[in-house]
Amino acid sequence: MAGTNRFGASEAKLDRYETYKRGFHLASLALGVMGVVTLVSVSMAYWAFTSKPEPRYFATREDGGIIPLVAVNQPFLQDGQVTNFAVEAVTTAMTMDFANWRQDLAAASRYFQRPEGYENFLLALENAKILTFIQERNLVSTAIANGAVITGRGVDSRGRYSWTLQIPLRVTYQSASERTTQELLAEVIVSRVPTWESPSAIGITRITMRTGR
Repeated sequence: MAGTNRFGASEAKLDRYETYKRGFHLASLALGVMGVVTLVSVSMAYWAFTSKPEPRYFATREDGGIIPLVAVNQPFLQDGQVTNFAVEAVTTAMTMDFANWRQDLAAASRYFQRPEGYENFLLALENAKILTFIQERNLVSTAIANGAVITGRGVDSRGRYSWTLQIPLRVTYQSASERTTQELLAEVIVSRVPTWESPSAIGITRITMRTGR
């Protein structure tokens, strides 16, 4: 009987040992899995932090279109786009009437780099006495361009890519009692401006006008 009890006690100890062994094995396995998961999580967090992409900035048009941000020392536009812009700008700026000349000039200011480009244009009008002529005689002026020629290009002293153009103009001044035509040659400097500042990416920085072609 005593032998049977000893055998039973030994059997119970062996069962407890096997139970502890299995528990220890499972605990070790669980700790290993948790360690691997933790290592993977830390690695992913480190990768996400260190590989964060540089922010990309861009401007948008009123219609939601994206305008690329291009350095102002790069031309960005083709020659045809520059000449078309210059012709449109000059003919618009030179078309005005004696009653609404302030509004006309304000509307044309969008083609100029502000403030110096627009101020240079107003100075050119003053030097050529065009605005005075229109006001004193109650005239309406209409400008038509006869083409445009690019005579120079490159990065200027301010680090901006610029084009120099010559635009022959025929300006007609008309009132209820008279009509006069004047031939002018506009020499225009068009420079790159930041695309976030102007969707056209260019603006007129200087205009000089003289009579003749």
